[in-house]
Amino acid sequence: MIEKLAAAFIEEVKSRGHITQLFRDSSISLCIKSNNEETHLNFQKGDISIINGAQFNDFDAVISGSKAVIQSLFTGKRKLRDAVKDEEIIIVSTFRKTLLLESLFLLSKPHDQ
Repeated sequence: MIEKLAAAFIEEVKSRGHITQLFRDSSISLCIKSNNEETHLNFQKGDISIINGAQFNDFDAVISGSKAVIQSLFTGKRKLRDAVKDEEIIIVSTFRKTLLLESLFLLSKPHDQ
């Protein structure tokens, strides 16, 4: 389920070219964990893709939480900082990368939401 959400998120980001400008000069590897599922995303040079976790030993950011909260992040219904504040998810990352991820989640909110 998390991988399906990630794929939909990637399509939404790619459909809005201006969003990719946020990470055109940087690289971020993201691990999203929910229960028994784990999905890995790579943001690099304006491109975003789902990757095999074996390619990375250490991720720049790790988000852990329930499927419902992860879904609400991907769909833009919940702000990353609110979920952290309410202790619904745990994020391990630098402050700068956390802000970038929050911006990506909010800006890529699907049009039908």
